Amino acid sequence: MTSTTSPLAPLGRTVPAGRVAPLLETVSPTSRSALLVAGGYFDTAAGIGAFSLNSFTLAQETGAAARRLHRGNKVLYDVIVNDLGMSCSTDVCTLPAAGPAETDLTPLTAAAAEAGTDFTVTRERNLRNRAARSMKRWLRAPAAQPLFSLDGDEIVFRSRQYEKVLAGVVKGDHVVPRCPLIVAEYFARYFARLRAFPDCAHRHVIDINSLADRDKVTKGAEIYLRTLGTPEEEIVLVFTDAACADPMTLTYTAYDF
Repeated sequence: MTSTTSPLAPLGRTVPAGRVAPLLETVSPTSRSALLVAGGYFDTAAGIGAFSLNSFTLAQETGAAARRLHRGNKVLYDVIVNDLGMSCSTDVCTLPAAGPAETDLTPLTAAAAEAGTDFTVTRERNLRNRAARSMKRWLRAPAAQPLFSLDGDEIVFRSRQYEKVLAGVVKGDHVVPRCPLIVAEYFARYFARLRAFPDCAHRHVIDINSLADRDKVTKGAEIYLRTLGTPEEEIVLVFTDAACADPMTLTYTAYDF
């Protein structure tokens, strides 16, 4: 990864170049920002593969460039683990063969040690449980959040981008969250962590995903930003193939909806 000097950056600072440049395009070089970079995603059925390793490396490069952009920036790293065994398309979730209960994280911990960083792990099973509890509370007081509605046994989010966003399904006395709601839950957890840095004027979550996950994470970003987001928060959705050589980005704030 290379960097270049910019006339817009403060003296002695550089702006990111190469593949990380679009990921940090909206991060200020003149004021402090708090960033959480999520890379390294894998599911326990398949284990840590090329996408996980390469996206984790991209996350490390992005965080390092963010620190060079402003020395007051705070950077956190997280790896999302799909331990649900769920593979989601637009509206349907399927259950492939289960993988091992625990996955050896050594390839990722070794890469973090080499970069001089550490990272947390977020498990989708925990996110699903949090999202289910949140929707059960909503069912008791639906007027508190009018962007959700009940259509039969389906909980539907009123999207401004998609004709229909299925957030969950009511089954008896419990709720089964769908992928967009689980994604919104991890954005909520991430921004809650970034609020621990009140001296940072802006908060950014940079979320590195496979191209196949574009719909569910975009829906999840809209759910979070329209229900819980604040003006100083920004989500940068990054989409890439397993090589992570040429990532594309979509950047959203609450003002985009």
